[in-house]
Order: sequence, then C-alpha cells, then structure tokens
Amino acid sequence: MSLSRRSMLISGAGAAAGLVLGGQPAAGGGPDNGLEVLVPHNAAAILLARLIDNGDLASVAPGISLRTWRSPDELRAAIVAGRTRLFATPTHIPATLFNLGVPVRLMSLLGMGHLSIVTGDTSINAIADLKGKRVLSFFKNDMPDLVFRSVLRMEGLDPDTDLILTYVQSPMEAAHMLAAGKAETAVLSEPPASGSILMAQNMGRTLRRAIDLQQIWLAHRGQRIPMVGLAVDASLPAEMPDLIAALRDGLPRAKTWAFENRAEAGELAARVLGMRPAAFIGALDHSRIEIVSARSAKSELTNFYQTLRELEPRALGGKLPTDDFYLDM
Repeated sequence: MSLSRRSMLISGAGAAAGLVLGGQPAAGGGPDNGLEVLVPHNAAAILLARLIDNGDLASVAPGISLRTWRSPDELRAAIVAGRTRLFATPTHIPATLFNLGVPVRLMSLLGMGHLSIVTGDTSINAIADLKGKRVLSFFKNDMPDLVFRSVLRMEGLDPDTDLILTYVQSPMEAAHMLAAGKAETAVLSEPPASGSILMAQNMGRTLRRAIDLQQIWLAHRGQRIPMVGLAVDASLPAEMPDLIAALRDGLPRAKTWAFENRAEAGELAARVLGMRPAAFIGALDHSRIEIVSARSAKSELTNFYQTLRELEPRALGGKLPTDDFYLDM
C-alpha cells in the first residue's frame, strides 16, 4: 500500500470503525466485555498471551482478551477506530500515528529484530550476493521492507535497481512460496522463517538463514533494531495504573517462562496465536525478545526512526516524535 493511501486510511477513522479484525481471541472476554489486546504473529506476542492466559492481567482488567492482527493496515484501522487501546506493534506505527495526532504512546520495546534472508541459493552469503537476484518480501513500505531496503543501502546496493524485489501480502505467504520452491530467496520474519525451513524439509528442499539483517544493522549503526514495541492509548496509564504495573512486573516473568518451558509455550502459541509449535519454538532463539522501557530506549528508537526517514522522508508522518511519545513503563 502506498504512503498516500495509508494516510487516507489513518485519517478515515469513521470508515475504519467498520472494519473487522482477523485472528482468534484468546481465553477471556471479547472487546465488548473488556480490553482487547492486539498482537502480531511473532514470538514476542507469547509474552502477552501468557499474561492473559494465566490470569495475571484479568485480575486487574476483567474481561481482557487477545487477538492477532494480520497486516499493519488492519492494526492501524483498529487503533484509529478505538478498537484497541493496548497493542504489540512494529515501533514505527505508533510513532507515525502520534505524529498525525492520534493519542497513542510507546510504552516499551519487546523485540530487537527478527528478520533474515532465507534462501535455497547456496551462492548467497552476504548482501552483495543479492545483486541481480530476485528477492521476495512482504508488507511493502512497512517495517520489514523499510529495514531491508535500509540495509541494502548501508551495504552499497540500490534496492530499486540492483536486485529484483517483489512483494506478497504477508510473511506466511512468502514462507509458503519459499518452501514450495515458488521463490528462491525471501526476507522473512520469525516464526515464518523457522516455519519455511521446516516446511521445505518436509518437501525435500533445503533452506537456510543466509543473512541476519540485525547483525548488518549493528555493524553499520552500532545498535540493535528496536522493531517490536508495546503501545497504549494515551489515556490508558492514568485510567488503569494497575494494568500497567501488572505488565511491568509480568512481562519479564513471561519471557523467562517461555524460554524455560518451550514445549508448553509452543502449545500456547498454537492455541492462542495460531502458530505451529515447532516453528514457534524454532523462532525463540532468533527473535531477540527484550523488554525495555520506551523512555530508556529513546536514543535507539530515535536513531532507528531517523534511518527510516533517510530512506523514506515521508515515513513517520514526516518527522520524529516528541519526547512525550516515550513512556517509562
């Protein structure tokens, strides 16, 4: 979706209210019964799934439920329409909405990058090897695409001319195409990268993570990629301070639980997040799950946002968010 089309979506709050969200809710009430938390299909979402499933959040927010979002535009529509006030998100989305006047704040980081180049091409081992190649990606003009094109530029490649970059609608679509041999090389997030490698094995094909985009970003920028965050409606911390406290105390415990109880976490991911347990478990060690207050990570976030704006000046609504965007969880 183009940036101008996306801006029209964001401004059309009334139309957005009629959209229906995809995914399945976790145990607990639906949005009519309490707060609905939206999360993406990544490993960091297990933290919120755990806190809702074990009742930690229900004790301070009765009726709280969880639902997965399928595309960034679906998430934007839900935020603008007021259908979610607490959501796990690519960090550029709340920053952009904040700059466009939507009352959202970033509370914490949940993940420091989970993008890889997965390929069956044995000649690909570095970004330079992608020159002249066809590469499949997803969510055009959103987080994975912006990060990948930024990395290409860091490594001296022009994303518009030095390779053939094509797009599909979702990471799982890209993962299935790669596993089935309909594409040779793709930018994939986790767990789709792990899932694609496993699916390919079942089909007699060999895929591998050839390039870790986070390592390249670190080499060029001297910092991690603050990709995944937890954001809130601006009024929520004052309205529900006990919920914020429960998240602050519970998220680290949920992370420890997931890594120490991988099989059980995989079962929860399947039941609540619609992920295959093996793919989820394989993704854990490649997802860089970290819980960091947004305010304490402000420098990393600002540098990250600035890099995205160097690639696309209209990104983030054309400016960096002000200091009050970053909360201290």
